[in-house]
Amino acid sequence: MILYNTTFVVEDSVHEEWLPWFKEEHLKDYLNTNCFLGARLGKITSHEEPGFKSYSLQLFVNDDLTLEQFRNNFLDGIQQKSLQKFATKVLTFASEMEHLGDFN
Repeated sequence: MILYNTTFVVEDSVHEEWLPWFKEEHLKDYLNTNCFLGARLGKITSHEEPGFKSYSLQLFVNDDLTLEQFRNNFLDGIQQKSLQKFATKVLTFASEMEHLGDFN
């Protein structure tokens, strides 16, 4: 399994609007692609920068082919939606990780 992680850096000036919008609307844009098995959202509490809040969205995908289909067919539209609503007040960067296991 692959973890597709997107970090969102949100200016305080739009944070109160962004977070509910993200949880109620934008997250569905990712999940409705049917590319992902599920998602996890977390607030990043280390490395805080004054004037910003940071979040990590982890999406679970079975294989590289499905992730490539997501990037080719859906990612640009999802990113454009956020840019149209919040411009550069929300910045993102993505990373991919191979899931090696869960441990208790």
